[in-house]
Amino acid sequence: MHAGITLWYRWPILLAAGAAPPAARDAAELNRMVSEKLAAAAQGMIAGQAEAMRLGFAAMTGRLPAKRIPDASASIAHAALRPALRKVKANAKRLPRRKRR
Repeated sequence: MHAGITLWYRWPILLAAGAAPPAARDAAELNRMVSEKLAAAAQGMIAGQAEAMRLGFAAMTGRLPAKRIPDASASIAHAALRPALRKVKANAKRLPRRKRR
């Protein structure tokens, strides 16, 4: 749902930028799109790696029950996606409040 709301407000900006040089206001939003994606990707890589290390250490020390091993990959994926999902949710709240031209 949040991704759909974000796309609804950002598609016109992206389409307009493809047709002509973006207005200053749209350029700021375009720059924000790129920078927040890079930041969320970096945070996701770090969080995913931290979760993998946590699970690895738990497995090596015997604190990871055998029944939790199949869920380990989902736990890593969830940790890696959490920053991006948080940013999409924040954008879905922010973009409707943004004043339109």
